[in-house]
Amino acid sequence: MLPPEGVRSVLVIRHRAGGDLLLTTPALRALRAGLPGARVTVIAARGMGALLQGNPDVDQVIEFDRRSLRSQASLYAKLARGGYDLVLDLVSNPRTAFLTRLTRARVRAGYDIPGRRGAYTVRVPREPLAPSGRPVLRYAPEAALDVVRALGLPAQGLALRFEVAPEARASVDAWLRRANASPPLIACSPAGSWPAKTWAPERFAAAMDALAGEGTTLWLWGPEERERVEAARSLMKTPSLLAPATGWQELGALLSRCALLIGNDSGPKHLASALGVPTVTVYGPTNPATWHPPEGPHVAVEAAGLECLHCNANRCPLPGDRHMRCMRDVAAERVAAAARDLLRAATRGTTCASR
Repeated sequence: MLPPEGVRSVLVIRHRAGGDLLLTTPALRALRAGLPGARVTVIAARGMGALLQGNPDVDQVIEFDRRSLRSQASLYAKLARGGYDLVLDLVSNPRTAFLTRLTRARVRAGYDIPGRRGAYTVRVPREPLAPSGRPVLRYAPEAALDVVRALGLPAQGLALRFEVAPEARASVDAWLRRANASPPLIACSPAGSWPAKTWAPERFAAAMDALAGEGTTLWLWGPEERERVEAARSLMKTPSLLAPATGWQELGALLSRCALLIGNDSGPKHLASALGVPTVTVYGPTNPATWHPPEGPHVAVEAAGLECLHCNANRCPLPGDRHMRCMRDVAAERVAAAARDLLRAATRGTTCASR
């Protein structure tokens, strides 16, 4: 149990992808509730600080570029100066274990992984195990909350949090007016960080064509994604809009104006969830039990009857006709039908959460 009155400064390490950082926000909320007098600092990857902008559970974000020696040296020097009473390493890889140890904080919490456990004074199992010895599948924020709970601080729910800055909302609204975007807007994000979990562009185009009578398609894209998104858009037979270049704040503002998001298992899906925007997500190598919100207007669509489903591989290793079947076996009409159900449920004021 952690005495709250003795904790004035907390450091949280979560320096990976944007979606992962959003999935940490329930743990940040629990920290703020349990340690209301402490200053909370988060180490995040370069460019990810905008995801925590305006979040009342965070006082400071330190952005860290793993590819820059100067950025690394600056961070190492800062941590070595100490000043943190409590450190939570929510990654627990060799680098973050080193960062944690460098702080010399009195309480250092992380996952109990061989070769790294020595960096922590509080060690937490990475995943709980069922009697069979297999990991228990849970929504991803639970793993970060395990570290918080190990300190004697209770969870405060699983809802993700993202605050849209007024200037980002004003900029996006001005663009929507210039683009004559007619609501309802149906956002589509066809790109993704893993090749194996990226549905085919022609399937996205077909799904969005099938939804042409339900609203205006708005194609979203991020860094190094525009070519893929424009390729998908070019396959549509009906008119659509291509979003402008956005950072996380502008993307959040755009999503907040949309009735629905259709996409792969990716950061924008988690951002939409944080904003309360309904989602339809195509899953293949990743498991909805871990990455899909357990509640709310969200639908997971996946292939059935495949032994290789949820393999968690970045690239499909199977040859020939078996290659990428988990994504190829998902028909465009299934995704369009799920989207129609969500849109109509929203109109009726009901919730659709089937898979």
